[in-house]
Amino acid sequence: MTTPDKTHRVADWPRISATVRPDGSGVLTINKTDRLCHAASVDALRTGMIARCAVIAQQLRRPVRFEVTDDTQTWQLAIRPEGYVQLIDDAGKIPPADGLTVHTGPCRICRHTQPITAAKCEQCGIAGPHRVDVQVVGPPAEHVIEQTPPTGTPAPATRPTLRLFLSTAHEPVDVDSAAIGRRPEPVDGRRPIAVHSPGRMLSRTHALVDVDNAGQILVTDHHSGNGVQTATEPPMIFQPGRPYVVQPGTTLVLGDVTCRIELR
Repeated sequence: MTTPDKTHRVADWPRISATVRPDGSGVLTINKTDRLCHAASVDALRTGMIARCAVIAQQLRRPVRFEVTDDTQTWQLAIRPEGYVQLIDDAGKIPPADGLTVHTGPCRICRHTQPITAAKCEQCGIAGPHRVDVQVVGPPAEHVIEQTPPTGTPAPATRPTLRLFLSTAHEPVDVDSAAIGRRPEPVDGRRPIAVHSPGRMLSRTHALVDVDNAGQILVTDHHSGNGVQTATEPPMIFQPGRPYVVQPGTTLVLGDVTCRIELR
């Protein structure tokens, strides 16, 4: 009697790959669009990238292929929607997931260990507890990353609202789009958010924050005097006048003020 083949061939699409560096930085490439990434360690970086793949696998309801390269070698991995990670064989197949355990990693804020499929930290409540991508490389037209050929990702039925947590404000600010500064102008109809800057390092109109049609957060340095960067080590510095996608929970440094951005 012939034993049935229980292996599963992993599709070539979407094309997901990553380069991991010893300093905890790297690049995650999804369908030819690069995302610069950073984490406290190589293990946290790799876990965050795998968590990103798991989200895509959940959207597609099947395993996705993930090629990851470090200084010494390259692995061909399959990431299942449930959070299982498996090596792909030379034939492009993986065995059943029987007996596997879900991949886990620490929260990027409180370090509590939890499954990579967690949408919110079980302990501190931060959204995207394993998130490591901090900047999309490419023009705004390339900002939609998880897309299905050829129809693309539909826009959400209701566009999310921004919630801004400013270090010198007592309460968060809820807004559809914002122009942030000491005495900001309502650039292209954005709501001016006047912010106290103790050292006057914040420009009059320092940064613009929007939500695009795909529900993604866009941040633009409005040609400020002291720039816009992420509160990461190393920081990601925004080029003036160019929109960047940032993830919910990202903290920006705007002169002598910080701003954490969430969606609601």
